[in-house]
Amino acid sequence: MTTPLPLLRLPRLVLISVFKHMEPVEVIAVSLLSKRANNLSKILRKISPRYIYLKVNSDHLDISFRFESWNGLGQSLSFYTENAPDLADVVVRNRAFTDGNIGLSASQWLERILDVTNCESPAKISVDGTPQFDVCDAFATLTKLPSLLIKESCDESFAKKALDIFSTIAPETTLFKIPYKNREEFQTFLKTNLNYLFIYSHCFWRFSLDDLLVTNALKVQLLGVMMTARDLNLFLISWFQSKHNSRLEHLTLRIFEMFNDWSLPEILNAVPFPRAQERMFYYSKPLDTPSKTFRGGYDIERSDGKKATITFEIKFNMMYTRAVRQQLFSATRQLGN
Repeated sequence: MTTPLPLLRLPRLVLISVFKHMEPVEVIAVSLLSKRANNLSKILRKISPRYIYLKVNSDHLDISFRFESWNGLGQSLSFYTENAPDLADVVVRNRAFTDGNIGLSASQWLERILDVTNCESPAKISVDGTPQFDVCDAFATLTKLPSLLIKESCDESFAKKALDIFSTIAPETTLFKIPYKNREEFQTFLKTNLNYLFIYSHCFWRFSLDDLLVTNALKVQLLGVMMTARDLNLFLISWFQSKHNSRLEHLTLRIFEMFNDWSLPEILNAVPFPRAQERMFYYSKPLDTPSKTFRGGYDIERSDGKKATITFEIKFNMMYTRAVRQQLFSATRQLGN
């Protein structure tokens, strides 16, 4: 029979040695035991994860860490709403917490982890399912969030809450589900100053010309929405006539009908560029996504000197069109079977 070791009652010098030999994720786990444990963990062992990724699921939270000193290997902790499941992996089971075994709510659990890691925010948050706990209080304390992912099975109400909280501070947003039933609410979201917006909705949301005209992200990928060739041409004409002046610099989308260089309006005076020559597109501000290299395309220039390039690309049974500002506009056409 083993005797429990009163860890926090050990002399300071002994504690320093104990904490020194702990894995970083074990230091984080100890910090969750009490406020005193939290304070000691911050004093005795400075840890700074290179990357924190939070996944919000229906019945639990998963938070993953990567540390430079551990060869980039991922380690994680989990928080369950009820008793932790009887997991086969002992290591994973020992890193599963509940409000019952630590006396913390989901929000308090997350806040304490961010505190002990000296982390202002996770690098990425993904939300999925219908969470049985409230983490919105913790979300509201975050002042920055590099990336937000809304998964397809995420509850619409919770997805909207997450977007309401993070739309002004998360420069990158990925939507596998569009939670807005009201077009006005959706366009209010599209007007936010995102760096990158990726939409891949399996319900093939109808993306109208008005939606595209108000979209204010620097880089936009629309791979799960439907847009007509007519609307795309009206958008190009609007840009050419200086009626469209959003922040949009790089657009990639699909067109589910015939659309190629012959479809471009004559008013654009599109000039073909040789495919043998490679060109590089640079964003006006630093983004995590790399600069775009492309060949060929059709250049258009409006009266104020601003330029754009339109490219077409066929992948499998789809044709992608891109456009760049300088701008790169892209479109994808769904070919017939």
